[in-house]
Amino acid sequence: MPAKLMLCGALVVLGVFIGRATMAHSPQAQVTEQELLNNDSVRIVLMTYPPGADSDLHLNEGPEITIVQEGELALYAQGKREALRPRSAHWLPESSAHLARNESKRPAKFWSILLKRCE
Repeated sequence: MPAKLMLCGALVVLGVFIGRATMAHSPQAQVTEQELLNNDSVRIVLMTYPPGADSDLHLNEGPEITIVQEGELALYAQGKREALRPRSAHWLPESSAHLARNESKRPAKFWSILLKRCE
């Protein structure tokens, strides 16, 4: 099965699993993003999602590490939902479709560490 067809199928399954359209997230102006480092090897960003905000369904070219600092973040990836709490970390392999959502009533602050290919 061609890789693009498999990826498309995975996105559809993940969308059904999430159970609602991701377009209902809070306006992007309410999501804050503070880039701390961006070079050829890594991009490190401190993100703050207000209650109800989400990332939209997307995938990154390289692997990603998410570390929650405050609040709680729901991560939908690889066909399951994982609740990330303060001091928890999650490894996401490259090209994995995923969505992060703050389903709580408090802001969620987390680090997104995007690993890039080094050649």
